Amino acid sequence: MYWIGFIIPLLSFILQIWPRLKNRYFGVDTWRHLLLADYIRKNHSFPAELKDHYIHPSGNPGYPPLIYLFASVFPKRFAEKYQFIFSPFFDVLHNLFIFYVGMILFNDIRIAVAAQLIAALTPVVVIEASNFSTRVLSYVIFSFSFFPLLMFVTTGMTVYLLIAFIFLVLLFFTHKFAVQAYFFFSLGFSLIERNPVYILIFLVSFLTAYFVFGSVYRPILHEHLSILKFWINHINLRFVHQFRGVQKSEQIKDFVHRLFLMSYKNPAVYIAGNNPWLVFFLVLYTTEYFGIPGFDIIRTINPIVSKLEIWILISLACAIVTLSIPRLRFLGEGNRYVEYSVLPLSLFLGSYFVSGRGLLPEWIFILLVLFLAVTMGTIIFIQKKVILHDRMRTITPELWNIIHYLNSHEGKQVRLAIFPLQFGDAMTYFLKGKVLTTYNNEGLENLKDIYPVLKISVQKLIQKYNLNYILFDSEYVTITELKLKKYKTVRKKNGYYLIRV
Repeated sequence: MYWIGFIIPLLSFILQIWPRLKNRYFGVDTWRHLLLADYIRKNHSFPAELKDHYIHPSGNPGYPPLIYLFASVFPKRFAEKYQFIFSPFFDVLHNLFIFYVGMILFNDIRIAVAAQLIAALTPVVVIEASNFSTRVLSYVIFSFSFFPLLMFVTTGMTVYLLIAFIFLVLLFFTHKFAVQAYFFFSLGFSLIERNPVYILIFLVSFLTAYFVFGSVYRPILHEHLSILKFWINHINLRFVHQFRGVQKSEQIKDFVHRLFLMSYKNPAVYIAGNNPWLVFFLVLYTTEYFGIPGFDIIRTINPIVSKLEIWILISLACAIVTLSIPRLRFLGEGNRYVEYSVLPLSLFLGSYFVSGRGLLPEWIFILLVLFLAVTMGTIIFIQKKVILHDRMRTITPELWNIIHYLNSHEGKQVRLAIFPLQFGDAMTYFLKGKVLTTYNNEGLENLKDIYPVLKISVQKLIQKYNLNYILFDSEYVTITELKLKKYKTVRKKNGYYLIRV
């Protein structure tokens, strides 16, 4: 019967990859991961600095290596062509783990499958899996550590503590924000349960990463702290346009940027859009106070269920507080915290729906069916807007034409500036020449003439960095706004311009 646990992950995998079959070269950090993976293949060591592709090298990348170590296992051409299946594969692992945990806790295959379905229809997870990034892998490592930690506190079995410790140390080499979330969750549990074991395990794992694997981890920690410092100083410029400064929402054309802007204006709505199941959770959480059967149905099934509830509430509190208080927004995109509670949320709701059969009013199950339809519709809508219709994070046919032209005509002599910077990772990966962009926070400090806002004229920028080409999207910036004295248009198609300067 356990083969049933593979059905939902398979269907989820198909749901996640279908838009990528049409848009193969969409990605945010994808090409940087592959660039670092290629460095590993060629040098058999971690990169200390990336010089070949950047006009202004910026020291150690400070990037957690697990993701590009994984990519380096595959041949370069395979990784380039099939990078879009990696994150969905990671999510398959997470979904299978949810099934496994459901069986451990409830010994009911119906609950395990229901939890899988809820996790599979969580919009933010599906969208994150649309490109090769560390975030989906970090969900897996996070859950592999935090759930055993809860099991250890509940049962006292040392084997769970060992598992939690191993995967938490691994998390330090997986994703910086995930470590930050783990810290707040551990601190929250320690305060709520008045049990210091959660935060102590985090501290021991941190010290292990810092002292035992220091040569690899210390640059990562330095980069993490530098990013936090950078956004403390520049958080008011989070959504600024490089040329036009702060824009009104109606002036922003990019769908993703408009969504990010909503996160500050309407945090609750934005979080609900990321994971509508949290709304269902909160509705049910309040029904207990109105005489309708609530979560007390499942709290007595297993002592760890109450801890899952705390896990969900802490993640939601972190999200709301971070997005609602301007001075705390430097801690990252607040909605990201709820991404690390997909496991407890799906298990909690799955057990509620199955265990409550015959006890719950009919309207709850009608609402459940509506939620399933709404989340599926939301996912497909966002996939179309964010992936299929994207041009800022996609290597379009026009950009391929520009890349091939530069590589064939100029080769390594190219010194290219790009606007917007979202083109940066793809250009640095596929171009033989060098690009005026960066790969870490030190680079942002070195390129403060460019980011977050352009502080000098483009003409001075050309002279300062000895540029010979500029690539830009006219939907982002116009040729008039560049204010160039002399240039030659080399390529112009569908709003993309390549000019020689």
